[in-house]
Amino acid sequence: MDKIPFDPYDFFGYLASGLLVLVGMQLALGFPQVLGHQLTLFDSAVVLLAVYVGGQLAATPAKALLEDLVVGKILRRPNVNLFEPKKPSFRGLLFPGFYKPLPPSIRKRIQDRATGEGINSTGEELFLSVRYKPETLKNESLMKKLDAFIGKYGFSRNLAFTSTLVSAALFWKSYSTGDHELAKYATTALVAGILLFYRYLKFFRQYSYELFNVYAGK
Repeated sequence: MDKIPFDPYDFFGYLASGLLVLVGMQLALGFPQVLGHQLTLFDSAVVLLAVYVGGQLAATPAKALLEDLVVGKILRRPNVNLFEPKKPSFRGLLFPGFYKPLPPSIRKRIQDRATGEGINSTGEELFLSVRYKPETLKNESLMKKLDAFIGKYGFSRNLAFTSTLVSAALFWKSYSTGDHELAKYATTALVAGILLFYRYLKFFRQYSYELFNVYAGK
């Protein structure tokens, strides 16, 4: 075989978070026994499949909770924030980079061009129009960058979710058993989850930022 069976998004989006799910299950529930055991070739294949499936399963609630609810309903999506010159006070303090708008001249060029094409609003309508324009789809350099951002923000989003989930499970196990060592792992997982959420916001914003800047330059 001249190719591995997984593309970059499989690894960044699913395998890493799936592995964390299995490790978290072993630490919190005692199964499956993966860490510290010598696995046969067949066992390794089963674990790899379980990791991939676990990552796929985790991706659904990760998107629903972090992307559709937290970002979509609370923080607002980048295709809105990039056109808002004023940051919200509290959220802007917590996530300053996420609320940084496009430069005024770029915003004006985008809005002028969009108005000429019959689009008089920002947000999802403008985003979808720009994203699926024939000139966008034919821009190979841009499409490669956008694909890279999908892999990066998918990896960060899914791992942020699974890290936080594992943290909660380990805190519960530590509290119920009195195992203070597990609390250290839980704290580490929680900090990692928070930091990964910030990375997710960075790459999620950068996707729209790159797309709109190329659109403005035409």
